[in-house]
Amino acid sequence: MNIKRPSRKTIMQFMMVILAIFVIRAWQQQDLSVGMVPSFTSQTLSGQVVNSNPLPDQAMLIHFWATWCSICRLENDNIQALSKDYKVLNIAMQSGTNTELKKYANKHNMRLDNIINDNSGSLAKLFGVRATPSSFFINTKGKIQFVEVGYVTTWGYKLRLWWAGL
Repeated sequence: MNIKRPSRKTIMQFMMVILAIFVIRAWQQQDLSVGMVPSFTSQTLSGQVVNSNPLPDQAMLIHFWATWCSICRLENDNIQALSKDYKVLNIAMQSGTNTELKKYANKHNMRLDNIINDNSGSLAKLFGVRATPSSFFINTKGKIQFVEVGYVTTWGYKLRLWWAGL
């Protein structure tokens, strides 16, 4: 059996793609908050007042997304599944009025009790978010344990939240 090995050119192209991915991720994450989670209190679309304080016995997720973000739409089911078991603050960036956002949320089977409308961008600025989706995994002591920009699987979320909860 004669198996053809990848050429040196193919390997170099593959390495360049990997390098480009790391450079883009580094650029997207350069201004994101690290250390202790920025403190804020806000109101959800359901009228509930929430804050960025973690629960004493469980990690939490602060997730920035937008209605116009196609990757965010793909990730929506992952976030909704997590919100059944974890404290999730689902922050919509520049996605319209509360009425428009409620209509979008109802159409996409999203919980209104954890969605915060950050139409002004003030929370995104507080966290240094420039790209969606951006996710902050907060440990039980209020420290940002992990930050991810881009698509994350449900298992990827669960593993990071489990680790942050230790």
